[in-house]
Amino acid sequence: MKASQTGYRLVVARKDHRLRVYDKQAVVLDEPTAVGTGDTPTPGGKFYLTELLQPRNPAGAYGPYAFGLSGFSTTLESFEGRAPVIGIHGTNQPNLLGQDVSHGCIRVSNDVITRLARLLPLGTPVEIVA
Repeated sequence: MKASQTGYRLVVARKDHRLRVYDKQAVVLDEPTAVGTGDTPTPGGKFYLTELLQPRNPAGAYGPYAFGLSGFSTTLESFEGRAPVIGIHGTNQPNLLGQDVSHGCIRVSNDVITRLARLLPLGTPVEIVA
């Protein structure tokens, strides 16, 4: 899969703990995130959305949806027995948004991940910045 030609793009600012969705140049969503810890940081770079999953338990740790990105952890060799794909997903701990608490994934509220799942096509570019 390659990045799509959609007008949408995501920018995740790790230090600010913000996820912004742009439609061309206009910000259409600006929401808090949780990102990786010092030991398992969220890698920076340019990626794109490769898959959209619906976890079995929408009230669980990953929320109702999880996007897989084209990038991988730079510190983990595997995660839960699989390749350490960077993800954007919901959370059952929204009180941790705004903090460095994940294994490298980007956490957003369940309302936000639901909006993203309805809005963004696979292939949407994702840039993760400092």
